Amino acid sequence: MADTPEKTIYQALLAGVQAIALPTGWEKALPGASYTPTATSRFVSFEIHFNTSIETDLSLEMDPIRQGFVRGNVMLPKGRAIVDGYEVAGLVRAALKRGTKLYRDPVQVRFDQDPALANLMTPETHHQIPVTAFWRSYPSVPA
Repeated sequence: MADTPEKTIYQALLAGVQAIALPTGWEKALPGASYTPTATSRFVSFEIHFNTSIETDLSLEMDPIRQGFVRGNVMLPKGRAIVDGYEVAGLVRAALKRGTKLYRDPVQVRFDQDPALANLMTPETHHQIPVTAFWRSYPSVPA
């Protein structure tokens, strides 16, 4: 049985976030992988989300444009320089910048706009800086 487009898109996005290089001392919390942070952990937790698809073919024969977003939550312990968190948020943003393309045969996932940085949040133990990158996967056009 062939893989669904959703599985292939997810795998392309997961490989893309796995490839993001973080500074020494920073860890990644990837979707589906267990990770238990401590109050002193510096890490980025990644989420992969799908949104409503866009139909472009009136006959409904071709696959729709699938879309969604990747969120990287930069988590910096309270008491550390917040500017360090913004430095890492900038690295995540640059890795998923406008024009980035991720391939996994036969799918191409594209980031057509620059990622957004949300406001600094301060939950219980860490400062959080969300970075949201919006993606689209266009269907293959039959030859």
